[in-house]
Amino acid sequence: MDAFEVTVHRSLTRPMLMMGGERELVLMLAMVCGIFIVSLFQLWAAITGVALWAVGVFALQRAGEKDPQLSKTFIRSLRFGKLLRAQATPFAAPSVGKGD
Repeated sequence: MDAFEVTVHRSLTRPMLMMGGERELVLMLAMVCGIFIVSLFQLWAAITGVALWAVGVFALQRAGEKDPQLSKTFIRSLRFGKLLRAQATPFAAPSVGKGD
């Protein structure tokens, strides 16, 4: 019997990033900064909004380098946090399996 292979294009497996950060978070930041600038319509609000945009995009780019699916991983960790404790310590009691 011959092996069955399916070719998957690389773009279908890569995370969807925008400007180096997670797409949904960058768009949410753009909306918040845009609403802040347009709703107040003051010079100080525009400067603050642009500064918030620059700092936010910088932070999202750094987070996108470490974990391209940051928000999804965080939400999953909140949901399963009680079941899957990610706390390793050399002082933990040894785990006992079913066969022991």
